[in-house]
Amino acid sequence: MTLHPRNLMVLAALALAGCGGMPSLSLQDVKARNDFKGKPVSVIIGRLGNPDLQQTISGQKFYMWRIGSGTQNCLISAGISGDVVDSYNATGDAAICSPYLPPAESVQAQ
Repeated sequence: MTLHPRNLMVLAALALAGCGGMPSLSLQDVKARNDFKGKPVSVIIGRLGNPDLQQTISGQKFYMWRIGSGTQNCLISAGISGDVVDSYNATGDAAICSPYLPPAESVQAQ
């Protein structure tokens, strides 16, 4: 199958528009955006939405979000002390987890 040059131009324009529409994915912005530790829980919920799971273990609350589907997913967890994020972690598929990583951490395989 061959693509008409006009179709190639449309695909190229869509690809460039998609990349240009995501300036928040630069490394510095990701670090600032995911620096949830020590911040109110409302900050992480504002970014990720309501958690998929809430659990209390030994008196500490844990919130969890699952992003992606099937075998390509990312599990994001946050330990909450009072109303403050005490710990934050992202594990799973590197491509899915990359935008959600805590500062200076790499993705851990599930």
